[in-house]
Amino acid sequence: MEGCCTVAVSLELSSLFPTLLQLSTKEVVAIWDAVSAYILGQLKLDKGVVVTGLGTFAMVQERFLGEEEAYVVRRPVFRLDIDVLCVQELAFPTVVIPDDVKIKPLNYKWLSQATSLPRHVVEDCVQETILLYSFQLRNRQHLAFAFKDIGVLSCKDDVLCMRFYYDCITGLESKASRIALLHTVSC
Repeated sequence: MEGCCTVAVSLELSSLFPTLLQLSTKEVVAIWDAVSAYILGQLKLDKGVVVTGLGTFAMVQERFLGEEEAYVVRRPVFRLDIDVLCVQELAFPTVVIPDDVKIKPLNYKWLSQATSLPRHVVEDCVQETILLYSFQLRNRQHLAFAFKDIGVLSCKDDVLCMRFYYDCITGLESKASRIALLHTVSC
């Protein structure tokens, strides 16, 4: 649960987060660890995952010309898809995911089995966490949102950006990992 934080919720807003208020921190972390594992598993299969209300993770292939040869590099990307009101004063990179990339929604049945929690609890936890994160952004509280073994969605100098971990990038692209590292958005 390294890097985990708790957030105070006002009494007026507490009705928006019934599931989060009933779950322990350990259970919330377990759910998000499972979300991260699912996303990473799909990325390894060159499939994208949309986390409704937050954004889309995907793998893209790009061709780069070296001095002596061309390289085709696979690298992870994240396209933000959060309520515009929450990020109206923030900048974020524009990410294009090619049409040929297969994108799936989170598989809540798989997440439920991975966490041993009822599907509706997992689904509500994910959606309530995203809503809470959106409120934090809107209130200019720029908390980091970590995805285990993938990276961190964070805001620095009013730029909201996904920073992928070194091990994630190199684990997904073993042949040309240095080129993938150089071309993965780092803000």
